[in-house]
Amino acid sequence: TPPALAQGLVLVGSDGGGVTAFAAATGEERWRMRGGGDIPTPTPVVADGLIFITNSHGGEAPIFAINEGASGDITPAPGTLSNDHLVWSQRRDGAYMQTPLVYDNLLYNCRTNGVLSVYEPRTGRRLYQQRIDGGGSGFTASPIAADGKVYFSSEDGSVYVLKVGPELEVLAENPMGETLMATPALSEG
Repeated sequence: TPPALAQGLVLVGSDGGGVTAFAAATGEERWRMRGGGDIPTPTPVVADGLIFITNSHGGEAPIFAINEGASGDITPAPGTLSNDHLVWSQRRDGAYMQTPLVYDNLLYNCRTNGVLSVYEPRTGRRLYQQRIDGGGSGFTASPIAADGKVYFSSEDGSVYVLKVGPELEVLAENPMGETLMATPALSEG
């Protein structure tokens, strides 16, 4: 086993019926969770010992916060939103295309319609849920963050700059003059 593949490193993927994590070094299944949509497109995000998975395709639109050390079948019992391995979950509000973002101890999750939900990552407590723009624009690109700001690109061609914090504060709207579908990249400030 190459030394870069740490014992705890996992690969997370969807098989259409749920989400499964495999040990990167051996391919052995670590944990499995049934349900929660059929195509989790956003990339799982790891922060503060949790793996965040979101999806809004195929029925539910969940957000899951899973312990990095989870093992076995971690599917929550019917009617529950957590268990020993699933720290918290929301059955609605998940993103279809955008990868969520954890920045400055806040979880940002924006749906395709521009409705942004911001959570405390460890508890799942939603701090706010508001539309970023005036409505009508789609949001496909994943957000990025730097210097106390979070940037969301709309398909209509605007980049919205939000102040990091427990309330929605749009600092600027920067029209780029063309359709934006790809996630921006940060470089040298």
